[in-house]
Amino acid sequence: MRHLWPRGLMAVVVGLLVAGCFAPPPPMFGDGEAVPEEASRVPLPVRPGPDGTWALNAPSAGLLGQGRTLVRRNGTENEGWRLTLPAEFTLTSHQPGAAHSALVRGDRVVLVGGRDGRRGPSAIAGLDPERGLLTWRHALPPSSQVFLFESSFEVLTAVCRPGSCRLTGWNAWSGERQWTRAVSGAVRVVDACPANELATADGRRGDGCGSYLVTPDRVGTVDPDDGRVHWQAGLRPPDGTVDRIIKANDRVIMATAPAKGSCRATILASGVTSGDGDRGWRYSFVWDQPQAPRDARTGCRWDRTLPLTAGFHMVLPDATGALVVDPYFGTLRPSRRLAPGEYLVTDGTMNKIIRAPGRPDRLLDAGADQLVRPHGLSPAARSVTRNFWQDGRRLLLLDYRGNTLWRGTSDCQAFRHDKGKGGPLTYCDGNDLVTLRPVHKD
Repeated sequence: MRHLWPRGLMAVVVGLLVAGCFAPPPPMFGDGEAVPEEASRVPLPVRPGPDGTWALNAPSAGLLGQGRTLVRRNGTENEGWRLTLPAEFTLTSHQPGAAHSALVRGDRVVLVGGRDGRRGPSAIAGLDPERGLLTWRHALPPSSQVFLFESSFEVLTAVCRPGSCRLTGWNAWSGERQWTRAVSGAVRVVDACPANELATADGRRGDGCGSYLVTPDRVGTVDPDDGRVHWQAGLRPPDGTVDRIIKANDRVIMATAPAKGSCRATILASGVTSGDGDRGWRYSFVWDQPQAPRDARTGCRWDRTLPLTAGFHMVLPDATGALVVDPYFGTLRPSRRLAPGEYLVTDGTMNKIIRAPGRPDRLLDAGADQLVRPHGLSPAARSVTRNFWQDGRRLLLLDYRGNTLWRGTSDCQAFRHDKGKGGPLTYCDGNDLVTLRPVHKD
């Protein structure tokens, strides 16, 4: 009998472990069974802008900001507050670092100010998210640029004149100046954040958003601790004005702005130091983005806020037909050329959609008979989260067969609460802000 109790106890423990390992997963939108249930409904604390989005939207921190109003919504761990911002820090821009925008990481926020007739940001200010107060402010020189360091919450400000850039690092929490450094020969600082991260509806920044200092013959990164520049070995910028830098699969990819009149541009991808004989790749072409208006200065169809990357692909907007390449191998391996006038768009899913005026959309990586999107949805439809679509004001949760499990309307662009798929989402029902969570029916 002495051995029965240990054996019985072991059986119980093993049973509990097995039950835990094979417990059913929590409800998730898109699992084929979950339906929405209202988790909260509150009066709309601040109305979105004309496009249905907020200039500042950080769901994890409960922050919403538009115009001169910034609020933190009440939550299980957050006490709500409402702040009327100074006119200088009015929130209207979706591009973090631009005048009238915000830099966000977690629950930390730095506001970027602007003034009429002023070129570039006019000041930066720190927000205390617990008390809802601006705790510090620093005026910036004309033509300043503002960036968020990639691996920390320090802020970099830069003022570039012909032949040099003056860089300053700021502690974003206290507002203290950490260091200042002048770099001769530098011509500009370029944010390596992908353009599609610059204008996210939820105001977050990707982890790949760093800043590069560019000179006529070198490219480097800035150390947030002391401002030292770490020059990239063997990386020389292409001729022209380096307009954007993209980091992808160990590559540093530089793109020049199209030249005035000719619209010629170059994209250069660096080699990697760990690969013997890796020479990178280069592609020069006439830049033409069919979906963009003509730029007043260059005369080219060019918009730097349009992303060049789509999932695991990169699009080189060649006037003879956009070239779709792997960003690592680029033109070193076979690529796909779209027809003139065609370009790629995404809809919140993993799909890459080929679009052109007057032609039906089609998928880049699928057969001709595969649906681009569920029946009944327009080309403007976007996936908020898995199988949950917004098409104009319509909200639809669909099952695997495309049948409607739930429908509603939203007066703003609905947004999910985390980077994962299938969790809670929030939308606007008239004058109310409503959060839905997934539940399984009994």
